[in-house]
Amino acid sequence: MNNLTRTSLVKRVIRTQAFTLLILLVAMILIFTVLAALNGAKFFTGKTFVGILQDIAVPGFLAIGAGCLIVSGNIDLSQATVGALSGIIISIAISWWGLPWYVAILIAFGFAAAIGVINAVLISSIGMAPFIATLAMSAVIRALMQLLATDANGSLQSTITFTDPTLTTIGGYDIIWRIPATVVLVIVAFVVYGLILKKTDLGRSIYMIGGNRRAARLSGINSKGITYFLYINCSILGAIAGIAYTARAKQGGLQALSGDQFTGLTAAILGGISFAGGSGGMGGAFLGLVVLKTFYKGMLIVGSSTYLTLVLSGALLILALSLDVWSQRRQRKRLGV
Repeated sequence: MNNLTRTSLVKRVIRTQAFTLLILLVAMILIFTVLAALNGAKFFTGKTFVGILQDIAVPGFLAIGAGCLIVSGNIDLSQATVGALSGIIISIAISWWGLPWYVAILIAFGFAAAIGVINAVLISSIGMAPFIATLAMSAVIRALMQLLATDANGSLQSTITFTDPTLTTIGGYDIIWRIPATVVLVIVAFVVYGLILKKTDLGRSIYMIGGNRRAARLSGINSKGITYFLYINCSILGAIAGIAYTARAKQGGLQALSGDQFTGLTAAILGGISFAGGSGGMGGAFLGLVVLKTFYKGMLIVGSSTYLTLVLSGALLILALSLDVWSQRRQRKRLGV
């Protein structure tokens, strides 16, 4: 490799959003290390980084589902509520109905798949805007959860605990250094979905649909069928996130995953998946998720108020969207559009 080629490669790497995120991550670690030391605490420890890994397990599945949809030019705002519904269904099925854990999970997957189909029908067949359709679906799911969580006496149960040794063992199983097995599972999922997007005909079709839906249709790509698949996939991944949370917490809750309502979306966009569709990948989404969870963990360790953390997390979403808009403008300018 000659010097010119090496210089060109370095320039391409520096221009990527992944490189920007790595710089941001390093800067964030340094800042939180200093701030924590000023408050008599420690940030740069093995325990902190294990905690960050533990925190990515549940929202990681949300980020994968959201990322695939955004690449195709779509969005799903009901995914986190699907996860909460799955937890409620599993808890009720085991605790109230006396069903085995695996039957409870199958029922949860059935509900999730049905919601994905309904979302796809509303968006792909009826023609509703994805933002409006999935936001409305989220409200419907919350009402359904309240209906299901009302006991025989008419009392609404905000949390429903259950006892099942197999499911709680699966949810609480840790590998080395107290890293949950679900973390390994979500990392494997990121790799698998990343390969699907980059190396398969399905992945190339998803990129084409996101980049130019009309051109994709003229090329013979079944845009409607792929959209159905992506919405069902997104809901199923939401259910897996809910199952992972519920198995570890040993309860389902009406407010479960509410803190991760926009985490998957923010991580995907922050990681370089364009909100307009047609670009980005799972590697960037994973890195974006690590940045987000490092931020949350740092704010917790330095003793920041919950309200300030919420404000700054909202600012991160705005930053991610702004970076996306700036990247799109730069690309259009480079192409002379």
